[in-house]
Amino acid sequence: MEIPEIKFGTDGWRGVVADDFTFDNMALVGSAIRLYLQETGRGDQPLLIGYDRRFAAERLAAHLATHLKNLGQPVVKVAEPSPTPVVAYGVLHLKLAGAIMLTASHNPYYYQGLKFIPYFAGPAMPETTDRITALIHELAPEFTAPPLYLTFSGERVPLKEPYFAHLERLVNTASLSSSGWRVMYNAMHGLGAGFLDGFLKRAGIDVVTINAERDVYFGDSLPDPSPQNLIPLAPRLVEQHCDVLLGTDGDADRFGIIDAEGRYFGANQALPMLADFLVRYKHQRGDLVRAISTSHLLDSVAAENGLKLVETPVGFKYVGDYLRHGGLIGGEESGGISVQGHVPEKDGILASLLMLELAATTGDDFHTLYTQLMRRLGPRAFVRVDLELQQAEKTRLLAALKDFGEAKFAGKKIASRNTLDGLKLIFEDGGWVLMRASGTEPVVRIYIEVTSPEGLPKFKTQVLEAVKALSNKSAVLPG
Repeated sequence: MEIPEIKFGTDGWRGVVADDFTFDNMALVGSAIRLYLQETGRGDQPLLIGYDRRFAAERLAAHLATHLKNLGQPVVKVAEPSPTPVVAYGVLHLKLAGAIMLTASHNPYYYQGLKFIPYFAGPAMPETTDRITALIHELAPEFTAPPLYLTFSGERVPLKEPYFAHLERLVNTASLSSSGWRVMYNAMHGLGAGFLDGFLKRAGIDVVTINAERDVYFGDSLPDPSPQNLIPLAPRLVEQHCDVLLGTDGDADRFGIIDAEGRYFGANQALPMLADFLVRYKHQRGDLVRAISTSHLLDSVAAENGLKLVETPVGFKYVGDYLRHGGLIGGEESGGISVQGHVPEKDGILASLLMLELAATTGDDFHTLYTQLMRRLGPRAFVRVDLELQQAEKTRLLAALKDFGEAKFAGKKIASRNTLDGLKLIFEDGGWVLMRASGTEPVVRIYIEVTSPEGLPKFKTQVLEAVKALSNKSAVLPG
C-alpha cells in the first residue's frame, strides 16, 4: 500500500477520521507496534487495547485487536471505554507488554488518535516512536490491509475497580468525605464519566454530573477543560449550590477547575499548590518536575524546600520519564499532572482528587490557598497565545528565534536564554517568554509569565508586537 503520512507528535499519532486515520492505516501502525514488541523481547506478552467514546471507536478497537491477534500477538481489550490513565494503570496492574490507546484526547470530534503506552505505563519516548515510524515505512510497501473486523472474540478486562483501589492508596478518601463540599463535574462527554464522579460518590461527596452521556460531536465544542469552556459555567455552579466545578477532557488525562466566582485553576496553579501540599502536609520528598512552558512558581516551591527542580521539553513523556526516576510530582501547563507512586502518565482524575483533598485538609478554598502561596513565594501571572501564521511568516519567525541575540525583548532586559524547546527568554525581574512551534498543530505557541500580574495585559501586547516583527524580516524589533 502507499506509505501514509503518519507522524507521532508530542503525545501519539492523530489524524482526521476517514482521511488519514482509517481502519487500514491503524492496522498498519498496529502491525509496526507488534514488530517493535518482538524486537524488544516483549512479543509474547499480552498487549492491551483501550479506546475512547469517539465515532466508531469501539469498532476501531475491535478491528485492531482482532488484526493483532490474527498476527499472533497476544491481546486483551478493555471491557468498556476507559480513560487513558486507567488504561495506563492496566498495563502495570496486569504486567503487560504495553497498551494501544485509541483516542484524540481534547481535539475536535473529527479527529481520532493512537497512543502507544509501553510496559512502564507512560507515554512512549521519541526513540520508541521513531523506531515504530521506521517500521511503518518498512512494512507499508508490501502491507495488505486485513478484512474488516467489527467484533472481537478475545479476552476483555475490567479496569475500573483495580484503578479505584489504586486511587485509594494515593488519595485520603476520609479527608474527602469530611469536606462537606458539593461538587459539579463536567465530563465533557468524555471518558471521565463514571470514573471521577463514581470515585467521588464512593468517597461520600455530593456530586452533580453534567455532560456525561456519549456524544461523538462533544456538544459541538472541544472536549477541553480550558478557561474558555469552564468559566461560562460559573452561573450554573451557583444555581446548583455547588462549591467547585471539575472538568476533564475527552480521555480524562487533562483537567481544569473553577470556583463559584468563575476563577480558573489549571495545571499552572495546581502543580505548585499540590507540590507544596505533598511536601508540607504529606511530608513527601523528591524532585519537582515541570515542562519548559510551565509556571516558575513550582521553582519557588522547590527552592523553599531544598528540592531539585527539573525542567523538560514540552510533552508529558519527558515529565513522566523523570517521575519514573525520583520525581515527586510533575506536570505541564496544558493540564497534565502525575505523582510519585502513580503511572508516569498525566491523570486528570487523580489531579482533581488531590486538589479536593488539599482543600479538605486545609479547610481553605482554592483561591485562598493559591493567594497564600503567591504571598509567600512571590506573585505570578501567566498567559498562552497560539498564533496561526502563514508558512512564510512561521519560517521567518523560527529562523529569527534560532539566531536571536538581542539584549532586550519587548522592552525588558534578558538575563538568560534557554533553547531546550524553542526559545525561552528569562528576564531580570524573573518573568519569561517562551516561543516554540507546536509539534502537532500549524501554530506557534507563545507562553508569557510575569512577576507583576497587573502588568500582564500591556506586556502581552508588547510581546505579540515583538513576535510580529520577528516574523517579518524587514521589520525592526521593538526595543
